[in-house]
Amino acid sequence: MKITSLWATVALFTSCVPAALAQATPTTASPTTATSATPTCTASLITRLCDYKEPGPEFAVAIESNASCWRYCDAHQPCNFAIFAAGNPYTGTGTCWLYPGEDFDKSAGNTDCGNPYLYVYSKPECAGGSPTSGGGACSATASPSAVASVCGYPPPEDCFYSCIASEGASSCLSSCAKADSCSYAVFNPHNPSNSPYASGTCWVYSNGTFDAGSTTPCSGGAEQFVYNNACPKPKPSLSPSSPFSSGAESSSSPSATASTGTVGVGNAQSNPTGSSSNSAPGILSPSNLWAVGGGMALFTWLQGLC
Repeated sequence: MKITSLWATVALFTSCVPAALAQATPTTASPTTATSATPTCTASLITRLCDYKEPGPEFAVAIESNASCWRYCDAHQPCNFAIFAAGNPYTGTGTCWLYPGEDFDKSAGNTDCGNPYLYVYSKPECAGGSPTSGGGACSATASPSAVASVCGYPPPEDCFYSCIASEGASSCLSSCAKADSCSYAVFNPHNPSNSPYASGTCWVYSNGTFDAGSTTPCSGGAEQFVYNNACPKPKPSLSPSSPFSSGAESSSSPSATASTGTVGVGNAQSNPTGSSSNSAPGILSPSNLWAVGGGMALFTWLQGLC
């Protein structure tokens, strides 16, 4: 009888309480994040040219207007100037040329033509738009400064896990900062310009320091760029409440594991002396009567909810 009423109460509880709580709990709308509009950029026209050294193919992109070229420059730092090569005069489309990390060299241009089609603009100033999020990395990763430009440096021993594709040196250093453990990183550019501002491979070194003696002489330009982790994560420390601290296990109270008997079983099992008093299986002790009575009261309340 006791077991039957107990399981009936549990079954009714699991079927009725969620519905009751759903009616009583107010619904709260989840917060949403508004998407900012496209940034508004302005730039000053420095000059118009007929010719200028063209950037690598990874830094020349078809664009819909000169204003779009300004926004593209702002989104791909470091960008100190941009050149808009006008294409179709009716639609305003053209090509945007970027030169990351470089300053405009007027002497490299040519103005000897009737209609200069290259519009050279200063570093754009932009407002609005979606702010750039570091995604867990510090702001220092946005403008990485290489501590060495080398060739032939060996990859990390755990390259299977710590050698990753990267969009550029900034992305590489950001991956280093987000890693659980990163001492320094090496970016290997795999692009036509051999530039750290385009795609390549990022090697993350979990410990140690850069060893200049492990490099080889470069036959041409540098093929690897080394960056120290500008945003190292603090090393975890053990607190007194940590399960790894000494004495944590010995502080457990022995009384927490002491057995208190089984509810719903007569005193015959809890009486080690084997006394026949109150040991008949059909007779309930006062504590068991309270348990059964409480279960019946809960059963009646749940029937009202349903």
